[in-house]
Amino acid sequence: MWSRLFILLITWNSYFRVAESKRNAELNGAHLTFAVYHNPPYDVLTLKPDGNYSHKGSGPTWQNWLAKKLNFTFSYRYVILNQTTIEKYGASAIEFGLRLTADKEVDAFVNGLTSTPERKKKVDFSYFIWTEPYAMVVPRPGEEPRLFAFVRPFQPLVWQLILITMLAVVCFMSFFSKFSLKMDVAEHRQESGQTQIRTLSQYASSYFVYVLNIITNQGGNVNGIRLSFRILVGVWLLIATVLVNSYSGTIVSYLTVPKIKPSINTFEDLAISKDVELIIKKDVVIGQQILSAKSGTFKILGDRTRNNPERLLTDQTEIDNLLAKGGHAFPWIVSFCKFFIAGQLKKDGTCRFEMTDPVPFQTAFFSIVLQKNSKFTRAFNDALMLMWESGQITFWVTNDIPRAPKCFAKINPRTTLTRQVPIQLKDLMSAFFIFAIGQGLAILAFVMENVIHFRRGHTVVIR
Repeated sequence: MWSRLFILLITWNSYFRVAESKRNAELNGAHLTFAVYHNPPYDVLTLKPDGNYSHKGSGPTWQNWLAKKLNFTFSYRYVILNQTTIEKYGASAIEFGLRLTADKEVDAFVNGLTSTPERKKKVDFSYFIWTEPYAMVVPRPGEEPRLFAFVRPFQPLVWQLILITMLAVVCFMSFFSKFSLKMDVAEHRQESGQTQIRTLSQYASSYFVYVLNIITNQGGNVNGIRLSFRILVGVWLLIATVLVNSYSGTIVSYLTVPKIKPSINTFEDLAISKDVELIIKKDVVIGQQILSAKSGTFKILGDRTRNNPERLLTDQTEIDNLLAKGGHAFPWIVSFCKFFIAGQLKKDGTCRFEMTDPVPFQTAFFSIVLQKNSKFTRAFNDALMLMWESGQITFWVTNDIPRAPKCFAKINPRTTLTRQVPIQLKDLMSAFFIFAIGQGLAILAFVMENVIHFRRGHTVVIR
């Protein structure tokens, strides 16, 4: 029994060796031409001063491994867009590469593409060389400005009610003082210290200053004869006590504790955001599905992007440049997100971007594009399957991505509040801002008063 099993194993091994030798014989001595475009981090093309391109990334590594495994040589045809190629093939490097392969001008398009029914009609797709979920590169949320931090302790509705309450108190106090049945002209004169009866607007002006002094905790007094007037003032003092203490108890924290803007982690967050806009690469599957959506979040994002065609791009370099300016998000595979964020950290010295959690989108599978019915497809499939299952491609891709651990660390906001720090100028900038506005308004009022005065023909005597 064991002898039969041994003979069977030898037979199968011989069969696979013969099959492999036949497939390799098809490539033996062959020279293939590979089309490739700039697609970081896998294929990074950089124009050198001599007019040639340097080619770095994990792409050349696994392609050299494949050539050694299948015993062939190769050269590159770089897919570079210019006016001539755009007129002939369009403004998409991906469509350019597909056309070159379909027209048999190159043997394979090796950047790795996701197969679709439309593409499979024109070219063959190999066993996948890479699979990965999609995520988004988004700006790291910054600290909200503290210029108007003094209004944060209360919601806008609370501020509105406070203003309405103040105006109501001033109106009632003025009404009670002006139309009191127990006050005659003499009493008005005695109370106001004037020779004439005070008008309703004069009462309102005086009482508004009093109400403002109370609400700002500056104190003040007001004379009241009638019980109704005293009740009104007493109620206002009780309300002001609650408001002042509530405000004072929280204003310090709003001035000193940083408030971080909401982060973007999903497409829904991006659709709500007014500060961050989406960049779509319209010649890839995820971009095409967003643009073709008929409802939901994808439709909202697609419509907004269509209304701003400068964010509908195909060139990866243009995408990188626009994304680096900030204020934009770009959905693509995780490896690119890590590579871009690490590159910006090296360039700027700070983590300006972050990566979201994987988005709810079908995991990407990328394959080599070969000519339709290519005789090399089967040999490529076997070698690529071996490369994937051995884990070599994962090692090469991971090794080519720079490390940026601080840009991906989950930071607990409480860790920044472990010690007390002095109140800084930026914490109290709102107070000086109010002072500057007040000074400006006072100067403007002074100028207007003098302009009106001179227009009336009056002279000014300064003693």
